[in-house]
Amino acid sequence: MSEVNNTATFTTIIETSTAEISNGWSGSSIGTILIVLLVTITGLVVGGYFIYRKLKERRRNHGEYRPQFEEYQHAKNLPYLQPPCIEGLI
Repeated sequence: MSEVNNTATFTTIIETSTAEISNGWSGSSIGTILIVLLVTITGLVVGGYFIYRKLKERRRNHGEYRPQFEEYQHAKNLPYLQPPCIEGLI
């Protein structure tokens, strides 16, 4: 009796990749994000400094009497007056 041996040979090939799995962040994108972050922080610091100076000046001048400024503000609200007729002055 002859026995027929039907065996199938399966070869499994496993390919290993030596390339690292990229998470999507390249060097240029990280650099861009850092630059934008630094510019934003610098802008906020500079803006905060100018607001601080403005508030400090406003507090220092609060309650100070400045007659020239007061006269100018009240003069803006006066109606326009026509100059007198020159013939009537002679």
